[in-house]
Amino acid sequence: MTQQGFRAPHVCSLVGITYRQLDYWARTELITPSMQQAHGSGSQRLYSFTDVVQLKMIRRLKDAGMLG
Repeated sequence: MTQQGFRAPHVCSLVGITYRQLDYWARTELITPSMQQAHGSGSQRLYSFTDVVQLKMIRRLKDAGMLG
């Protein structure tokens, strides 16, 4: 069974963050896509459902001032 991943624009929409924020979190390794990393220009990151849930939690913690 192949699991389908979420591309960055869809993840941003689901989580309520900008692409720039998602990219920053991936580059600083706060959370990285578990299904497929970006490998240079033109490649796409693929996030799992679990990644999306974790991103939503990170956003809530940041909005509440609990993360820097």
